Amino acid sequence: MRNTFNKKESITEKKIIKKLFSDGKNINILPLHVKHLTVNKESYSSSRILIVVSKNNVKSSVKRNLIKRRIRESYRLNKNILRNSSFLIAFVYNSDKVFDYSKVQESVIKVLNKLKKLDD
Repeated sequence: MRNTFNKKESITEKKIIKKLFSDGKNINILPLHVKHLTVNKESYSSSRILIVVSKNNVKSSVKRNLIKRRIRESYRLNKNILRNSSFLIAFVYNSDKVFDYSKVQESVIKVLNKLKKLDD
């Protein structure tokens, strides 16, 4: 699997987002709160993600975008953990502090490993 992240891997449809937040299961690993939903492989060839950073927690748009870029990059480099799985995943950043890249990457890896164990 190539380390790319294209438009097809992000969740943009409101109907899917609503279903993910209403029916999804939770994983909490600071600074991330993750909602996930297992989907069949016929409808989605790979996992798809949504990244949410609340304006209530992080006021500055520059910092919000920095956090989103860090989460997206961490996922892009480590998505091979979920190689044969199909999930809808929402990464919700729930801290008011901006953590460094290594902390965010560590959290994303822990989440992906937990999801892989759920799929096995």
